[in-house]
Amino acid sequence: MVTTPDRPEASSLTDAQILDGIRDVLRTHLDVEERIDMDTPLVEALALDSLRMLTLVVELENHFHVHLEDEDEVGLTRVADVVALLRRRLS
Repeated sequence: MVTTPDRPEASSLTDAQILDGIRDVLRTHLDVEERIDMDTPLVEALALDSLRMLTLVVELENHFHVHLEDEDEVGLTRVADVVALLRRRLS
């Protein structure tokens, strides 16, 4: 992966940078304008049904240049869970 000033090397991303990326994906691809923090519940607060969850996963893969497995979605209930998953995949 090419490192640019606005896109640090993936393995050096902080949780705050990962959270900002998730916010960007949610705004851009799912029209979510609500305040998003680590404790935000995915289904209730963000209205993520199975189709919207799939869209989120695909767009997160594109944004962070990672591959997420089908089983990665299991247990994702809060934004913090997504941050932790991306942290593992970026390592």
